[in-house]
Amino acid sequence: MDEVGPERGAAVWEDDYILLALLSHGLVEMKRRLASLGEPRHSLSRAERRDTGLPGAWQEAVTRLWWRFFWAGLEPPRNDYAVLELCRVPLGRWPLRMTLSSADADVCLLDDDEPSEFAEEAVRGAWGDPEAHIAEQRVHQALLLVAEANAREGRDTWRIYVRMRRLVIERPVISDLEVRALQQELPAGPTAGEPYVMDFVRTAYERRPAENGVTLTVCAQCGIPLPPGGGSRSHSCGTPNCDTSPKILHLPTLGFHWVLHRGARRFVHDPGVFELRVYEKVRALGLEPELWLGTDQPDALDVSFRVPRGKRSELWGTDEKDWASPVLLARSFKWPIEPECDRRFLVVPEHRAQVPGYLTDLRTELAGRTDPARPFKVVTEKQLLTEIRRALARQGGGSCAR
Repeated sequence: MDEVGPERGAAVWEDDYILLALLSHGLVEMKRRLASLGEPRHSLSRAERRDTGLPGAWQEAVTRLWWRFFWAGLEPPRNDYAVLELCRVPLGRWPLRMTLSSADADVCLLDDDEPSEFAEEAVRGAWGDPEAHIAEQRVHQALLLVAEANAREGRDTWRIYVRMRRLVIERPVISDLEVRALQQELPAGPTAGEPYVMDFVRTAYERRPAENGVTLTVCAQCGIPLPPGGGSRSHSCGTPNCDTSPKILHLPTLGFHWVLHRGARRFVHDPGVFELRVYEKVRALGLEPELWLGTDQPDALDVSFRVPRGKRSELWGTDEKDWASPVLLARSFKWPIEPECDRRFLVVPEHRAQVPGYLTDLRTELAGRTDPARPFKVVTEKQLLTEIRRALARQGGGSCAR
């Protein structure tokens, strides 16, 4: 190793994001294995003691990390437990100096005993996280089946699709009475069997017993049920930048209620909260935006709208992304293929833009990775609204209907 390794004390010998992605993959996989044993809330340190085995990605990452410490002249972590504790430390405070975005210096891989936003993004960006892909595809396909089967004319398919996708975002908890109403409103189904809407509900939600009603503590802003018991995570709904304030939800039921399962929540609900926020702000300017045009693909354009220009109008499209890491976002981002737009905007929330270096690192990392045929501009929510106001001002303050 002395002959082929880097010089002792060298800062970097590989892409540090690969190492962090491997560690993150191991953390996520350990949590999934514990969950499969019925122990989703148990400490990650139990993963090895319960004979679940340590994931291959984790073992590979720990080996790489040991050598990185060794060649930097530092004492390597003594065991897996020491690495787990390191994962709770902000990346910028690790003894090992790594080449990372300045915006990533304050993030950890573990938040209490759960993989952090950064860790989830690292897994998704590096491997196209199978859970994310499966969750998105299954929910999307179930939504599309309900919409197509119940559509009667023209844009009905899109309208039903938008309505049901909004249900996932706006109603993380629903009652069996509401599900019965959905079946009556959207009755289409196979010749023999339940309506397709029931397949959608089972795909996106988990059924939980609740006879004669249920009382839950939920986030007043996004509606996600708050976990019971102590611990710092119990005071947060987990939705990015959600100012969690608890409220009591009384839900009438006959025998049970439905709660979003982890995949639909993490990969449909959480991003959708941001998408709907931008949608409502565009509407407030007098335009008529549309959500998720291109229902034949799960990663459709988030918000699109027409802005007047002279005697015609331009179609503007936005893709909303709320990622903790600008580097991981840039490496995984692809502009949706349809519809074709006159102007395109990658929109990030204000709380991300306020992180020092976030926008600079995002734009730098995107350079050379984008399709020249579909150029887009990186903006914050406020900057997008400013662009729209300027365009409307050029038309004398008018708005443009669809």
